[in-house]
Amino acid sequence: MKYELKELSLSMGRPEYEMYQNIPAKESGSTNLGYGIPFEVFPSFIESQMARKFQNISDFDTPTLIFIMYVNDYPVGYIGIRTKINEQWRKWSGNIFYVVRKNERNKGYATQMLGMALNKLRENGWEEVFLQSSAGNIGSAKAIEHNGGVLLNEDDGTRYYRIKL
Repeated sequence: MKYELKELSLSMGRPEYEMYQNIPAKESGSTNLGYGIPFEVFPSFIESQMARKFQNISDFDTPTLIFIMYVNDYPVGYIGIRTKINEQWRKWSGNIFYVVRKNERNKGYATQMLGMALNKLRENGWEEVFLQSSAGNIGSAKAIEHNGGVLLNEDDGTRYYRIKL
């Protein structure tokens, strides 16, 4: 299989749109803002997501790069890397979030996608990242732990991890 991470770009179209439509709007603490939007609005949505890399840290957002993972040129999910976080973001969500489209789950894609993102961070000199998962999200916990995640603590239904790069 051919795995590839591509940063969001304005050249993305129908296949990526359909991926966003196959990911629930709200699930396990994540929000898919692309769900349910008309295809005609999708380029504006992508542009707004691309602009997040220039955000300042606030209560609502933080500088974030978003990549889509392709398996044999088919988009299966997306992963976001928060390039700067403060203590609030470290506790609330960490440096990384990811989601796989519903019809492609339980195939190891989250583990692969996270590993590829961690490699990008290593190449850019990062030494550690923080992640979290809902205690009931076994797939996410397995993806994190398979990629070297160490459980720091569990609090109120959320598991907090650190991965040393």
